Amino acid sequence: MRAVLLRPRVGASVEEVPEPVPSKGELVVELIACGLCGTDVERIRGGYTAGKAVLGHEAVGRVVEVGEGVDWLRRGEVVVPHHHTNCGECYYCLNGSPTMCPEYRKHHFDPGGFAEKFRVPEFIVRRGAVYKVRGLRDPEEACLTEPLACCIRAAKRAGVREGQTVAVFGVGAIGALFVALLRGLGVEVLGVDVNPNRLGIAERLGARAVDARQGSVEQEVRALTGGRGADVSIVATGSVRAVSSAISSTRSGGVVCLFGLPSSGTKLDHDFSELLVREVSLISSNAASEEEMVEALDLISRGKVRGSELITHRFSIGEFGRALEAFEKGEGVKIVITP
Repeated sequence: MRAVLLRPRVGASVEEVPEPVPSKGELVVELIACGLCGTDVERIRGGYTAGKAVLGHEAVGRVVEVGEGVDWLRRGEVVVPHHHTNCGECYYCLNGSPTMCPEYRKHHFDPGGFAEKFRVPEFIVRRGAVYKVRGLRDPEEACLTEPLACCIRAAKRAGVREGQTVAVFGVGAIGALFVALLRGLGVEVLGVDVNPNRLGIAERLGARAVDARQGSVEQEVRALTGGRGADVSIVATGSVRAVSSAISSTRSGGVVCLFGLPSSGTKLDHDFSELLVREVSLISSNAASEEEMVEALDLISRGKVRGSELITHRFSIGEFGRALEAFEKGEGVKIVITP
């Protein structure tokens, strides 16, 4: 079967590999679709070092093999497995930081989500981090579950509430998901970007576009918020300039949530006295727990977040190079890989 693997000094390579076989407590899933994530691209570039170098995690597929002892899943069922999960018992899990659990990044799809078939490890199956997809006319949309779950967790950590104004800096694939989610929460959304295509996407999804190429973003955001600034700013890009702009665009007493991953070693040059004087809270959000996975799949299944609005490009595994090129050019919104 074909799979996309990450090789040292080579990068992403489409290769023929043996089909996976489930051991006790494991599953083998046949791919329907897997989203191409910015962290996949960063791994290929060498700029993302957290966890094992496995490509593809935003996957939905059909169960084709069930290992001994797995009695709650059947062949033919469409599922969204979570590529990571926590133990539920350690200090971090018991103190509200499940994505910081030491077990969280130890377990991965084998050989990865960009494969015709992949194995789901026993730990993930045993923890119940495999979700049945029901009620979706197009199961491909369920590949948005994991990235949407990450957005949900970030919104929670930032304390987003109905009636607020939230500025989303960077309206790429993940920023567009933020816009779709936040609009459903009764939030006024400002989409900030330099890409005209992405600004148009933000507007189609219900946000007010702020063109970062035109004048001062900070002044424009304040003009749209009665002079205050955004209640919450979410930085959904790895641009360090966007972080600085978000801080200055956020109202006194507001929150800036760091979500987009900057390159390893990135430094922020900003007057941090501004954070203290204006009581701007700077927080980060990384990944998602099983609670958010359940919430995300429910939103997608009920049509509250529609994949048809977000999935714009589809490439087969053999076309992975073209998918990377489209991602690098900032084309469309969400790029997915199919068998």
